[in-house]
Amino acid sequence: FKMSKMPKFDPMDLVVSNKSILGFNLSFFVNEIEMLSQMYDQIGRWITEGKLEVPRVTEMSMEEIGAAHQLLQSGKSVGKIVMVTKQDK
Repeated sequence: FKMSKMPKFDPMDLVVSNKSILGFNLSFFVNEIEMLSQMYDQIGRWITEGKLEVPRVTEMSMEEIGAAHQLLQSGKSVGKIVMVTKQDK
């Protein structure tokens, strides 16, 4: 039952290696469709009005997986790198 034990780590190791640990529990939104719809509409308005900037997304084909990995390792990537499969096109 390894999963039942809290892993031990040094938070500073995460900082210097550019890693993070995130956890989300969104189950309480399951019945909040109207509230979520209003929030998504507001986010859409902010984007349209230029009040909210969408992060850069670099799309690369699966054939470019090696180049994508090199870009990540270079430390020069900005935003998200999305690998596009043939089904996504």
